Amino acid sequence: MRYFLLWSLSLIFAMLSLNVPKSARSQSNYPSRYPDSNENHSRPPSSGGLDPFIILNLINSLSRSGNSDQQQVDLSPDIAEIRGQIGRLYFLLARQYAVQNQLPQACNALEKGYSAELEAYLRKRMRSLQPDSNDCYATEVDRISKLTGSPTALIYVTTSKGGLELIGVPPSSPNRPAGIFSRTRIGAKSLQEKFGIPLAQNNQTSGTPFRKVAYNVTTEDVDRVIIDFRNNLRDTSSEDFLPQSQQLYDWVVRPMEPELEKSQVKTLVFVMNGNLRVVPPAAFHDGKRYLIEKYAVTTIPSWQLTEPNHPDRALTPQILAMGLSESVEGWSPLPATKVEVETISSQVLVGKNFMNSSFTKDNLRSQTSSQNFGIIHLATHAKFVKQSPEESFIQFWGDRLQMNQISKMNLVTDLLTLSACETAVGQNLGLAGLAVDSGAKSVLASLWTVSDAGTAPLMIRFYRGLPTAPSKAIALQEAQLAFLHGEVTIKNNQILGIKGFPNIPFQVDTRGVDLKHPYFWSSFTLIGNWL
Repeated sequence: MRYFLLWSLSLIFAMLSLNVPKSARSQSNYPSRYPDSNENHSRPPSSGGLDPFIILNLINSLSRSGNSDQQQVDLSPDIAEIRGQIGRLYFLLARQYAVQNQLPQACNALEKGYSAELEAYLRKRMRSLQPDSNDCYATEVDRISKLTGSPTALIYVTTSKGGLELIGVPPSSPNRPAGIFSRTRIGAKSLQEKFGIPLAQNNQTSGTPFRKVAYNVTTEDVDRVIIDFRNNLRDTSSEDFLPQSQQLYDWVVRPMEPELEKSQVKTLVFVMNGNLRVVPPAAFHDGKRYLIEKYAVTTIPSWQLTEPNHPDRALTPQILAMGLSESVEGWSPLPATKVEVETISSQVLVGKNFMNSSFTKDNLRSQTSSQNFGIIHLATHAKFVKQSPEESFIQFWGDRLQMNQISKMNLVTDLLTLSACETAVGQNLGLAGLAVDSGAKSVLASLWTVSDAGTAPLMIRFYRGLPTAPSKAIALQEAQLAFLHGEVTIKNNQILGIKGFPNIPFQVDTRGVDLKHPYFWSSFTLIGNWL
């Protein structure tokens, strides 16, 4: 029965690949046209593929064949494979709902798709932290906007052979006359003429979900740009990354600008699939400014796998800071981590630190079991590859902690920071899996290996602003802007410009380190509870 269902699933995927509605190719190198959302919604359901009920029936059949025990935690390879197929079906289901303008149903299907995808990757069942929503979590988005004082938008970005789709969930906007965009730098007319984005006329209700689609921007198009973007970012002496940075902005952000401007959004929460997980939206560029100059930016694995709670910022969090400065198991030394770990644990925040030979799994386990730490900071090598959790790890002194072992460490904390890790391109679920499976409410980690000379100042600046920032996302934005605007610098073997902090001795080789370049400040991404 299972093999018949999988065969049926393959047939459905093939049928949908033939039935995807497509528009004419753009004349630019990277297609960027977004049809009007009303035009998309008016398409008859048959033009978008199969009826949602057919997909739901197949999901239910696969679920029954691959899950006889709802209480089972660890999944066998066969069941994990079925969960992966169910995830793909949920993404297809979301597309069918979206075509029919049933956006709350589309959001719920996306949420289930992301959960099933992570279950397949981690080979364990995920516990949903939030129920389904009848408004794409717009009520929660509005609550959080008021709680933080930073109007927040939730944005689902999915790529497929059928195109790139955006579902945006803005907060309630302040009262203002219709048609007036006092903070919009590009008017509606120029948006339509320059980018081919027809705008609905006064028919967008504030605080309600909206959809944008570029049928001719496929996963392959996006992946090609992402690979070029990441490769070009590594050359800190040039701005060769800007064409890709601007293209990603045009695809992912620009179509939503009228709605974001209308609601005066200041924080963007992205839920993304594929290789979009391994690029920093903060470094997207609109032609004049980086995204981080307009918005605080964060990503989440999914809303249902995230618990956005606001910690008490009146209390300085206790930090457990650990790391490696010496070379171990063939890894290069990280000399700046000593300054990083000692400074943040004794001068910026209050806590304990363990370096080199005392940085062991046993020490981490004993410390976290005997004391509650608001932050766990690990300044060490880590790697997240695309294939499986078994191949992803965090390096300790003489040992490695595989990602499939992390849940056993019970790292219950508000923030887990990995300040020297690398995340590979290729459908990578490693950081999302870490955010869900580690026990931490949020994870701050680097997407590529940045010299520790550039990492230490960013970490110190981030933690310096964290206790008084409205959210972790805003604290990270402030640190990144301090780099970009040249407020934090390294000169004469000192870190300069940490707000309200004396110059920090820094006897580290800083040749070739230009902290203004996004290679240094945009590498770090915040995943999970951003509050």
